[in-house]
Amino acid sequence: MGMDEGTLLDIKSYIDICRHERDLDRQLKLLFIINAMLPLTKKLHIPTILTDDYVTRALYEIEKALKNNF
Repeated sequence: MGMDEGTLLDIKSYIDICRHERDLDRQLKLLFIINAMLPLTKKLHIPTILTDDYVTRALYEIEKALKNNF
């Protein structure tokens, strides 16, 4: 399932905002928003214990998927 250009730009924008956010709770909220925008087959399986390292790695994986056009 392809994504429209607007959605891709929104996701990229949220990733950038999330990367620059220092507060972990705000990062997690943004990550959940990003995850909700992803196609069902690409959604992250977010663990119950979350760290800033997980957020960083998850954002990297999402960007990698975006570059490969899912």
